[in-house]
Amino acid sequence: MDHKRIEWLFLIVFALIDIYLGVEILRSPVNLSHAGTNNTAITNIRSEMRADGIDLPEKLSDKQASGYYLAAKNRDYLSGKVSSLTNMDAHYSKSDNNLYATPKQEVDIKGNQKEVLKQLEKFKNNPKNVPYGEQFKYEPNMSGENNYTFVQNSDYGQIYDNDAQLTITVQNGQITNYTMSYMGPVSPVRELQSTISPWHAIRAMYTDREIANNSKVIQVKLGYSKLTEVRGSIIFLPTWLVWVENKTTKNVTMKRVNAYTAQMLQTNTSYNVEKN
Repeated sequence: MDHKRIEWLFLIVFALIDIYLGVEILRSPVNLSHAGTNNTAITNIRSEMRADGIDLPEKLSDKQASGYYLAAKNRDYLSGKVSSLTNMDAHYSKSDNNLYATPKQEVDIKGNQKEVLKQLEKFKNNPKNVPYGEQFKYEPNMSGENNYTFVQNSDYGQIYDNDAQLTITVQNGQITNYTMSYMGPVSPVRELQSTISPWHAIRAMYTDREIANNSKVIQVKLGYSKLTEVRGSIIFLPTWLVWVENKTTKNVTMKRVNAYTAQMLQTNTSYNVEKN
């Protein structure tokens, strides 16, 4: 295939992506006219939430943020890295696109939480242990007592997707194994756009009954979630990630709000993290 044909193919793919995103924006335009929502209405909603036993973070911003539509090529980045993991017994599963690895020798992890995280950072950043490890950032809200979860980081923000995640298991003061998926590099496919505020996202969730009574909103954070797949490219959009704790069970659920439209994402919207 000559160089000209390759250029035309890339042009066509990105044109299709641009058309798709344009249709999405027209179908669900961002309503930014509520940036100056009446203070009385805000106070009333907060009062209603308190009456329902819903606790919010002390500092919940009503300022807009910004983000991009991002794209990543749907490719297998991990299978070719198994042979380079000389410190690990590793294998790659094509069925779920995950890399599974176990240390060949004991890897001790000791100390307080800060010391443990420092040792895990050192472990994952060694390419003989974990491929692309330096591109992953610790996410405490997705981690349990024995499982430490890291999400793929990029120049534009963190990606919250099952296909961009590293989970390291530590038991009895040793790393026993890890599971990893990797999305590859991402790049923007549209210009920077304004998003709704964190408060707008919480208000929309409450209105849509996506926050149960007797619960606590632990954190609201901007990240990227998968939107769709177009001609071999995976498209991500800015998402307000909301961690909600059930006050009775103490289970934590993460939900995703489209940061452009305030709509709940209907695919892969939540999961539970048990805190022991």
